[in-house]
Amino acid sequence: MDIDQHYSDHMEETTLLDQLHQRYPEGPTLYQLAPIDQLHIGGIKASEKLLQQLELIQPGRILEIGSGAGGLMRMISSRSSAEIIGIDITHRFNALNSAITQLARIPASPVITCDAQQLPFANNSFDCIIFQHSLLNIPDTARCLQECRRVLNNEGSLLLHEVLEGPAPQRMHYPVPWARTADQSHLISYTALYELLQASGFRLKRAENWSEDALQWRQRQAAKEKENEKEKKPEAPQISPSQILGEDFNKMGPNVIANLTEGAVEVWQLSCIAKG
Repeated sequence: MDIDQHYSDHMEETTLLDQLHQRYPEGPTLYQLAPIDQLHIGGIKASEKLLQQLELIQPGRILEIGSGAGGLMRMISSRSSAEIIGIDITHRFNALNSAITQLARIPASPVITCDAQQLPFANNSFDCIIFQHSLLNIPDTARCLQECRRVLNNEGSLLLHEVLEGPAPQRMHYPVPWARTADQSHLISYTALYELLQASGFRLKRAENWSEDALQWRQRQAAKEKENEKEKKPEAPQISPSQILGEDFNKMGPNVIANLTEGAVEVWQLSCIAKG
C-alpha cells in the first residue's frame, strides 16, 4: 500500500461533508473543524504556534507541503493577507480540502496534486514553505529539501513541525496516523535532518523539541475520545479522525502515546532560512 492509498482507502468524505453541513448550516468554525482537519500531533494549538512565526516573518507567498484536509491553510487565509498554495500527493485530500473551505465560507486557495520531490513551480517562487507532519511521508528527504531551496527566495523561511525518529526507533508501534506499516513511514533523526538542511542550502535559526508537550496533548486527546465514545448517540454520530484515517485510528492514538513514551519518535519544530 502506498501513501496515497494509506489516506484515500479509508476516507469517508461524502458522509463527513454531509454531517458538517447538517451540523453547522451557517458554516463550521476553525475550532469545530479541528477534529478532522488538524490531524497532526498537537492539533490546532500547534498550528497557532506556526501562525505566530508567520506573523513575525510576514511572508507574501506561502507554500504548504502536505496540506491534507487544509486546516492550516484555512487558518492562514482567515488571519493573513498572504497568498497560500497547498500541495498534497493524495488527490482526495485536495478535493476534501476545497470542499471544507467552501462549507466554512473562507476564501479558497489553490491546492495542487503533486509530488513534493518534484515541485511544479519556478525558481524563487515563495517567501515561506511550511511542513506540518508531511516530511515523514516523503521517501527522499534530500531531494525534497533541494526542491524547497530551489523554489524558495533567498533569505526565505522554511518552517517545520515534524515527527522525527527518536533514540529508540526499534520500539516503533504501528499503525500510526501517517503509516500503517514501516514501509510507509520515512522518519529521520534530528541529526540527519540538520545535516540535510545544511547540505540543501538552509541555515537553522531555531529548533525546539516539543516531544513532552506532544505526549501530554495526545494523552488529553485520548481522554476526550474515551469520553466522547461514552456519550455518543446513534442519531448524532461524532465527527472524528476515523472518518479520514479509518477504524485503525483507534489503534493509532494509543500507538502515538507509546512511541513518544518509549522514545521511538520525537516531535520538533524547526525554523530555517534559505542561504543566499
